[in-house]
Order: sequence, then C-alpha cells, then structure tokens
Amino acid sequence: WPKVMANPNNGIESIHPLQAYILKAGISGSVCAVVSAALNGVDVTKIRMQNQNSNSANGLRYNGMISGMRRIFAEEGFKGLTRGVQASMMREITYSSIRMGAYEPIRALLSDNVDPVESSPFIKLFSALISGGIGSAIANPLDLMKTRFQAVLPGQIPPHKSTFSGLREVFQQYGISGLYKGWMVTSARAAVLTSAQLGSYDSIKHNLLVDVLGMKESFALHLYASMSAGIITTTAANPLDVIKTRYLSDCHGL
Repeated sequence: WPKVMANPNNGIESIHPLQAYILKAGISGSVCAVVSAALNGVDVTKIRMQNQNSNSANGLRYNGMISGMRRIFAEEGFKGLTRGVQASMMREITYSSIRMGAYEPIRALLSDNVDPVESSPFIKLFSALISGGIGSAIANPLDLMKTRFQAVLPGQIPPHKSTFSGLREVFQQYGISGLYKGWMVTSARAAVLTSAQLGSYDSIKHNLLVDVLGMKESFALHLYASMSAGIITTTAANPLDVIKTRYLSDCHGL
C-alpha cells in the first residue's frame, strides 16, 4: 500500500496506511448514504424525467424538477419521494466507499507517492476514473434495484417487494448476468462522474486555487472547489446517466 503523506492537518499520519484508507472509505460511503436519503426525492424525479418520452401521446408528465417533485408528492405522497431509498443508501455505502476510498491509494501508486499538490491533473483524473468504474461495477445490482423502484409511476405495480427480494428474484430468473445488467453503462457513467468529480475537485483545489491563486486551507477553498467540480460533474455525466436510467429501468430480459 502507498504511504500516507505526512500532513499535520489530517490527523491520521499515525494510523497504518491501510487503516487510514478503510476509515476514509467508510466515512465517505456513510456520508454519501445519508445525503442520498435526504435527496432521494430529487433522484426519483430525475429518474422519471429521464425515462419519459417527449413523443408520447400524453406529452411530458414531468416538466421540471420542482414541478415534478410537487406532482409526485401530490399523487403519491411522501412515499413517492422515498421510493428506492433503501437500495439507494445500500448502493452509496458500497459504491461511494470504493470510489472515494480507492481514489487516494490509486493516485499515490500512479504518482509514486508524490504530494497531491505536485501530482499532475492527468493522474488525478485517471485515478478517479479507475476507482469510479470499479465501485460502480461492484455495486451494479443495487443500482439496478434503485433505478427500477424509483422509475415506478402512479398506478404501476412495483417490480419487486423489496430490495433483497428483488435481488433474489432477478438472480433466480436471469442468474448473475441479470444482476449485472448494464454494468458497462453504469461503470462508464461512474468512471466519467468520479473522474470529473474527484479529479476536477483535486485539480481545481491544488493546481488552480492553491498554486495559481494562492488560497490557503479554509472553508472557502473547499466550497469553491466543490461548486466548480459539481458543475463539471453534472455536465459530463448526464448523457451516460440518461442511457443508464433507461437501460436499467427496463425489467424485461437482459
């Protein structure tokens, strides 16, 4: 395992490198799971907007994020906004723990333990791409369940009773290939997303805000880097996100 760079601000230099990476991964996955639960209504609305067809005889059911959430709440209540929340949280604990936890050791390995400030943006982006792709591939069965539950419209019968029963039913009917339906699409999307998110955040923070603009470690530094990375991430991943949603929402065949 690559060594953790000594940093008096992170408070983990006395911890074994493997323990440090596992700790970071666990914290990252847990935080992402909580956030995904809090924003589940937004995710449900996004999934349904991506699935709808503008050529439908009835037109678009959801015309925007806010109006879409209002309609879901009006027609389905709070339950509609929490569809798939269990699978979503389980997915984040798995997927985000791996993609965020594996990012630093991969980056350190590729850069020969060079300080993050000095490592190149290319290495940061490539490290994030690898960690995101691996994390998404492993968590694909949970992503499949999450998408199918969130895509259920009012009046439709959910494809499964619960996350676990859904995983069991898909496995019994289609085998392991059924659980990993669309894994190449989800991995490609996650690779692009993670590369854009972690890679751009790291590069913007160290190579631009710190090196060029001379900003010091502060809340403002993290805020500016996070906001910039968020815009880049959403823009870069959206096309593959639409494809992933439509593919995983299809409950027929592989």
